[in-house]
Amino acid sequence: MKVLILSDIHSNIHALEAIWAQEKDSDQIYAVGDLVDYGPYPKEVLDWMREHKVSSVQGNHDAWVSKRYREGVAENNIPTEDRAWVDHNISLLDEADIVYLEQLPTTLTFSADGYDYALTHIYDKYREIKSLQQYEEFRQTRFEGAPFTRLLFGHTHRQGIRHLSDDLLWANPGSVSYRRPDDLDQTAHYATITDGALSLSRISYDHSVLFEITQGLKLKENERKHEWSWAARG
Repeated sequence: MKVLILSDIHSNIHALEAIWAQEKDSDQIYAVGDLVDYGPYPKEVLDWMREHKVSSVQGNHDAWVSKRYREGVAENNIPTEDRAWVDHNISLLDEADIVYLEQLPTTLTFSADGYDYALTHIYDKYREIKSLQQYEEFRQTRFEGAPFTRLLFGHTHRQGIRHLSDDLLWANPGSVSYRRPDDLDQTAHYATITDGALSLSRISYDHSVLFEITQGLKLKENERKHEWSWAARG
């Protein structure tokens, strides 16, 4: 059995389709949140998720977009320069899209090839689980003690696997869409689970259309925060 794990797609259909072209033999697809915002293709991404019957948890950006659509306000922790992307995504979505985002759960569990998995978007802001005690406390508080041995989360955009014991691990598939400013890699990140083996992968794709669209949007300089991720490099 093969499971595809995605996270932090951020309205980037080009990266998503590049991954799918490589991983079409996947039997199931799970996503660890942040499907929308910070990119120009929210509608296309959500259509793709529904078409491929992806099981996903809700990310903080999914919640921001749906809340601003409903109430016309932004969460207090959304920086002003980020709201332009939220508003741009809202302008491209309809009621059915917002309902889809609102109904995403904050946690999911599944089993595959003898392993039990749990998904949630954020552990603790940008911190990582570094001990068995932290793992157990998180399992009890967020998942009511569900007996999983592999935890998957996103949010940080930093790909990695950390083994806490022979049996317990957590993993972050990385962001499908873009890196943090201190990581110049421009590939799309994701993970796969094949017959129980968890692997991290990266794939190159064409950024040119993303860069052109972002430049065409009427964004202020401080609102083009991810444009560098898609710019051509010599």
